[in-house]
Amino acid sequence: MCIVDLHRISITLDAMSLEIRNYFQKLLRKSPEMPLLDRLEDLIESDPEVSKKIESDSSSELALVSNILGLKDLTAADIMIPRADIVAAKFDTSLDGFIDLFASNHFSQIPIYNNTLDDVIGIVRVRDFLPYIKNRDSFDIRTLLKEVIYVVPSIKLLELLVEIRESANHLALVVDEFGGVDGLITLQDVVSEIVGEIQQNNEIFPQMATRPDGSFIMDAKMLVSECEEILGVDLLKPFRRDGNSDDPDIETVGGLVMLMAERMPTRGEIFSHLAGVEFEIMDADPRRVKRVHVRKKIENIPAKSQN
Repeated sequence: MCIVDLHRISITLDAMSLEIRNYFQKLLRKSPEMPLLDRLEDLIESDPEVSKKIESDSSSELALVSNILGLKDLTAADIMIPRADIVAAKFDTSLDGFIDLFASNHFSQIPIYNNTLDDVIGIVRVRDFLPYIKNRDSFDIRTLLKEVIYVVPSIKLLELLVEIRESANHLALVVDEFGGVDGLITLQDVVSEIVGEIQQNNEIFPQMATRPDGSFIMDAKMLVSECEEILGVDLLKPFRRDGNSDDPDIETVGGLVMLMAERMPTRGEIFSHLAGVEFEIMDADPRRVKRVHVRKKIENIPAKSQN
């Protein structure tokens, strides 16, 4: 477990608001022999005023303290970007290829590998490519490579936060016991757990778009529970075993379509759900579904009788 003491707190009492200063003064008086994180957790749970403040204002300083406590039991595996979603580039990618990759994905840094993603040789930052836009002949990717941070899936987020902060890359690769890359995690991912998810502009990065005919184009990462709420149907009911109320082990629309297909679906395929919903694969690759067109089936309407 990460050991945190009072000397490693990066802000001082003088810089805090009166409310948070009073809070930490209570903390200093409370069971000095206990670890700091345990004292924090115990104080929040035992002080009704603190709990009420956190519930009423999720952006308050006390709420941020509470969110930090929530990191205590979280690991890199809990919030990492899975291997299938990692955007990376091969060592011999051209300058134009790198520019296109950064422009289409809006990332500030990406891993660079030799032959496979398990052979990452460094990290590159988008800002380091700018000098070569007008000086293409001098471009050499080897001069831009930054050191890679490797962490295990079980590392606690508080430990990871310290390790990433000390790196200029603010990015780490999560590897398994054999050295294979399992996922990727950034400083922003960890900070978002503290201050809340940074909301993207839904018009630029829509998770779901409604079409004029009432159907939906959904990102395959959209939660099934959200899709059910929009459609007003129980999409997991057909997959529950008789007498068992537990849902199958899936969370996303992409996972639901894979469950229906019992394999990896391909672009253009249409799957009919017993709840009267059709799922058409709009975009997919051999490893995952990316976008799905979701529409309710039109019921057969009896023809009008002729007089």
